[in-house]
Amino acid sequence: MKIRERECGSLLTKSRLPDADYVINSYIGCCHGCIYCYAQFMKRFTGHADEAWGSFMDVKVGGRISQKAMEGKTVLFGSVTDPYNPLEKKYLATRKILEHFAGQKCGADIEILTKSPLVLRDIGLLKELRHVRVGISLSTMDRDFARRIETHTVSPEERIKAVRTLHSEGISVYVFVSPIFPLFSGWKDVVDAAGDDADMLCFENLNLRANYRTAVFDMVRQFYPEKYGDFTALFADKKSLKMYWEQEAKAIEEYVVERPHKLYFFHEEIRK
Repeated sequence: MKIRERECGSLLTKSRLPDADYVINSYIGCCHGCIYCYAQFMKRFTGHADEAWGSFMDVKVGGRISQKAMEGKTVLFGSVTDPYNPLEKKYLATRKILEHFAGQKCGADIEILTKSPLVLRDIGLLKELRHVRVGISLSTMDRDFARRIETHTVSPEERIKAVRTLHSEGISVYVFVSPIFPLFSGWKDVVDAAGDDADMLCFENLNLRANYRTAVFDMVRQFYPEKYGDFTALFADKKSLKMYWEQEAKAIEEYVVERPHKLYFFHEEIRK
């Protein structure tokens, strides 16, 4: 993997996400190897157009942050990278920003989305922030399937342990059940594993974009040939796919009706 340090200007980027005013991505690229990662589109904007996704990581250094712009806003760490990817152990890029926020008595609502229990390293620092919550992203409790779709991430069990630890330490934590793979994910298993340790549950469907659609189909064909026909047929018919997700949304609502939750299907919040 090619690792570079990159001088950057502002670390703060306005967000189009429904629940974030700004995003901070302390790295460019990601080494998790998730075959469904929508952030692959970033390559053509960051000088990596000819490099394979997962083969490079840039560490942002020297960036500035406007405290005034953030005041009273929600700032998400990790919209197109994982702020606690393995490089964070060495470079501390995310931690340095959080230390700055703590020292400046940051008035923003800080949200961190990660797949990594490395976030537990910074529990003491998180407690110094005015308002912070952590989301642990988890698609499935099936360890073998998780390894197929997220090659270099930690196991589902380790992520659930991180949820429990954050909850026990008084850090607001939610589980982001994403992406839900039709015929595979078993979102009920994730909900049950999270139990009462998750303060909120969020759900997002699998959106197959052109730049990784083939890779997903190839994975299913190679390792789950018995499901390949049904899986590809579902995505071949937009009307059937829409009906499928509507049925899944209804099933989720019924299953978690008494728990705080949000649904983000086709990148839109369906209900609160």
